[in-house]
Amino acid sequence: MASIVRASKYRHVFGTASKREECYENLRVSINAWDTNYVCANPKYMAVNWNAGGGGAFCVVPHSQAGKLRGDFPLFSAHSGAVLDTAFSPFDDDIIASGAEDHQAMVWRVPTDLAEREEDDVTQPLVVLGGHGRKVGHVAWNPVAENVLAVASSDHTVKIWDVGQAAVKATLAGFGDSIMSIAWNHDGTLLAATCRDKRLRIFDARTGNIVQEGAGHLGVKGSRVVWLGSESRLVTTGFSRTSDREIYLWDSLDLSSPISKLNVDMSAGMLMPFYDAGSSVLYVAGKGDGNIRYYEYTDDKLYLLSEYSSPEPQRGLGVMPKRGVDVSKCEVMRFFKVASNSLVEPVSFRVPRKAETFQADIYPPAHAGRPALSADQYFAGQDAEPVVVDMETLFRDGPLIVAGEAPAPAPATFIRCGTKPPPPEPRQNTPPPAVTQSPVCRLSPAPPAVTQSPVRQLSPAPVESQTPPSPPPTTATITPAPIAAAASNEEASRLRDENARLQAQLGQ
Repeated sequence: MASIVRASKYRHVFGTASKREECYENLRVSINAWDTNYVCANPKYMAVNWNAGGGGAFCVVPHSQAGKLRGDFPLFSAHSGAVLDTAFSPFDDDIIASGAEDHQAMVWRVPTDLAEREEDDVTQPLVVLGGHGRKVGHVAWNPVAENVLAVASSDHTVKIWDVGQAAVKATLAGFGDSIMSIAWNHDGTLLAATCRDKRLRIFDARTGNIVQEGAGHLGVKGSRVVWLGSESRLVTTGFSRTSDREIYLWDSLDLSSPISKLNVDMSAGMLMPFYDAGSSVLYVAGKGDGNIRYYEYTDDKLYLLSEYSSPEPQRGLGVMPKRGVDVSKCEVMRFFKVASNSLVEPVSFRVPRKAETFQADIYPPAHAGRPALSADQYFAGQDAEPVVVDMETLFRDGPLIVAGEAPAPAPATFIRCGTKPPPPEPRQNTPPPAVTQSPVCRLSPAPPAVTQSPVRQLSPAPVESQTPPSPPPTTATITPAPIAAAASNEEASRLRDENARLQAQLGQ
């Protein structure tokens, strides 16, 4: 009997690895065993967890610096433990969050002169988010509200932070073991999480209440979760009792049992799922192998389209936001593949079309990189759909790079990665120096403090009086003639000596 081939615009999507000169070489990718992607990206930068000798660090590389990275490229190094996860803000390409083994998450701004710095690490984050009982394994930005960050810790909680105020707004609890992955839904109202206790949970992110809970994959290895765009569906990847790799499709309104189960193979590496809402294609990559399978989701089913194979196994994958793909080349997805401990290789997935005009049927509107709500509006209970952009503007103008208002710097007491130094001793007869927000753990020597007396800065000789300088008085106001006429000769002589001394000081 003849088989029927299902029609699909994405049936012939193919993956292509980048040329060597377009890869990122001479890196020191972290070798930490924590389950993470190791790399993240946006239209402006690529960030990778760094294998630091002491403490924790990660590296942010502009796409213009692709190729062999120089040995003294600056790192972001304020964590005192290994960095486990990083995530770029969806609303400002210069903002990135990091989580580490030092029980802290940090929010950073990438300096504009990053590529020109020489052995000058970035050691001062904008905000430090402490208060977690154990290591921070996952960080994820809300896709709709500005400055809202979910931070998952090994203390079996997820904290929802208002980064602008450096305040915890909600705590998601009820986990029986370590949290394996977290994912926001499309409008940022719900947060799904998989756990080592083999349960799948969905939380109301503003109240912390569990909305749905169900039994997940039965294997002892880790699992991951991803939402399928604006649909009320989720996909989890994990293992069966016999260590088969599985893909489950769920209805978020009922987690009593999955809608469908898909057995992939018997490999040992964890499956990493990524979903492209514009093309309704689910990409599933295995750690430790070079395969990336992709499925089309339609009518509550996952149809296998094809498979990208490479002889180079992948340790982790990062994905480019849709506003950063090359629309002129019909690119629908771009991954950043950690191919080894020193190489990150971009892999591009394209729809094979020869037309040189904009292909509107494969490029519906995508996230515009603009917040629909402020943090205050979000935590007050307002809901909104994500702000989208017409992809034809990317066809004309290229990738969309966004910038927003950075979170306000936290007080100096938040910016710490070690023991806080003792306060400086107060000077006599001088006002206290202004409080700065320089980091405690600075790798380079701190610059000398600027004193508040210009006389001390300009004169090599010590000055006895520390009175703040005033405008020089005129000769008529300091003349001792009236005083000599009204006092004794001894008093007049003393006043003349004092006057001479003051004039000498003013001259210096």
